[in-house]
Amino acid sequence: MILLGKLALGFAGTALAGAGLLCSEGMIVVNVVEKSPERHHIFVPAPALLVPIGMHFAPKEKLAEASREIRPYLPTIRAAIEALRESEDITLVEVKEPGQHVRVAKSGGSIVVDVDDEENTVHVSTPIRAMSSAIEQLAAADSTTQP
Repeated sequence: MILLGKLALGFAGTALAGAGLLCSEGMIVVNVVEKSPERHHIFVPAPALLVPIGMHFAPKEKLAEASREIRPYLPTIRAAIEALRESEDITLVEVKEPGQHVRVAKSGGSIVVDVDDEENTVHVSTPIRAMSSAIEQLAAADSTTQP
């Protein structure tokens, strides 16, 4: 009986460690509420670690092309990401019009985009650390495809 308990504890510990690793980069959250004509609600939380993992399945030539296109802007992107990491919470863009509201902000360690209009409410949150990791992986993609 003690052996079964040790096995169960081992499996539970492994599952907990795996979940911790999967969520180590944070969570990407997409929350969409369609208000009309019928009310629909879509809520998708996903571990941000899935983005760099998913990039391994993208066609190498497409990643290399994107890498070449982004290369001239890498110093600016890296500086912006570093500044966002170090900054306090701040609203970067906010647009208010009758019946519409759009807000892009840094909140905690994430970039948050909120859009609200008469038909939809959309909330997307992405950890800055995951964005940085994906950018660096994309930047390195061109060098990995060279012969």
